Amino acid sequence: MCVTCPAGFRLRNVVFLCGIALVVIGGVSLAKISDLQQISEDHNIVAPSIFFIILGSVVFVIAFFGCCGAIRESYCMTQTYGFFLLILIIGQIVIAALVFIYVGDVREAFKTGFAKIFAERDRQTNAELIDTIQSNLQCCGKSSALDWLGNTPQSCCQSGTAPLCVPWLRGCTSALGEFIDTTGVVLGWVSLGVAVVELVGLISACCLANGIRNRDRRSGY
Repeated sequence: MCVTCPAGFRLRNVVFLCGIALVVIGGVSLAKISDLQQISEDHNIVAPSIFFIILGSVVFVIAFFGCCGAIRESYCMTQTYGFFLLILIIGQIVIAALVFIYVGDVREAFKTGFAKIFAERDRQTNAELIDTIQSNLQCCGKSSALDWLGNTPQSCCQSGTAPLCVPWLRGCTSALGEFIDTTGVVLGWVSLGVAVVELVGLISACCLANGIRNRDRRSGY
């Protein structure tokens, strides 16, 4: 019996939970930022969220594969599990680095895109998008409520202020920039955090595979 199996199972359970967490985080962020994709066609802001959902699903499957390898005490399956973990770790580090590098460019592009949309706010589609952004980000106008020139829409009003309209104090350009910065930082650090957990799982898999191989060698004599 492999003495490292209990620890291996615990680590695989953690990796399993990380996969679920990635899917949940990706789904939540996708729901929050999907409407913002209309602001700029130059940057695919939903791509990281979709990647997290796919990555979480892959991690889930790989963790299940690792559990099967531990149950059967299979050297080949455990090594394969470790190999796929290594690929995932490298991929997540690369994705996190790209997020940290390009989040500033994406922020500026979306701030510029929102300014263009706000300048053409008489269009129905633009007006609906602006209302969505103002309601979700709790902001008003491009820089402040004064940008509406007295025609402040209901989406600018703080909740609980009816029948009066007390507009949100911050403008949507800065709110949008802060939202993208925060989302990028969260996704980047979550990716790195899961990579660290997977690294521990990789080390555990290597130790388990080595233990299985040594046991097989001893039993072969």
